[in-house]
Amino acid sequence: MKKLYAICYGVILLCIIGTAILLIFTPDTIPAHYNFAGEVDRFGSKYENLIFPLFAIIMGAFFILLAKLQHKKGVAANEKILLYTGICTLLFFTVLGFYFMFKAIRYDPDATATFSIDVMKFTGIAIGIMLVILGNIMPKARRNAMYGLRTKWSMANDNVWQKSQRFGGITSVLCGLAMIIVSAIIPGVWNLIVTTVIVIVWITLCVIASYQYYKTDSSQK
Repeated sequence: MKKLYAICYGVILLCIIGTAILLIFTPDTIPAHYNFAGEVDRFGSKYENLIFPLFAIIMGAFFILLAKLQHKKGVAANEKILLYTGICTLLFFTVLGFYFMFKAIRYDPDATATFSIDVMKFTGIAIGIMLVILGNIMPKARRNAMYGLRTKWSMANDNVWQKSQRFGGITSVLCGLAMIIVSAIIPGVWNLIVTTVIVIVWITLCVIASYQYYKTDSSQK
């Protein structure tokens, strides 16, 4: 478990140091926002990128605190899951921040607008990978008030909880793989629309499954 804490701290440090180094090479004024066509519609200061290490510090502290609370309660499985979730979240936003900064450094106003499309692809694939990873560890979570497929039905008892997490974990992996494929193939705004629909369908199925497990469990009793 100490290695997971060390990795979590390491990713936070990587985000801080990496951002500081990239700021040296970043021009004072950078593209701060892009529309769906990939065109710049706002410029801003390069120091706006400091939002990424700030976010890393806040989110890292949040997940580490929650993990330590689970450690005090003696629930090692939930502690481990929270650390994995924190590491995945921190890596996602750290890499996204570096990507934005690299694009700002290499910005060419005369180049074809592809930034928005690239970000959508990267975001969809990254979220898909996170769902695959988290889906594999979700079934190991014990009933808690912070992580997992949490509905009023799945929280009813341990039996319904375990079945709900198993279903949520399997469908999370499938949802993640679908997002990776869609993000790699479908370009532009359609990428965002299709991946959003996939996530909505996944969440809906998870809620329905938890209700069905609860209903079956109640009828058996």
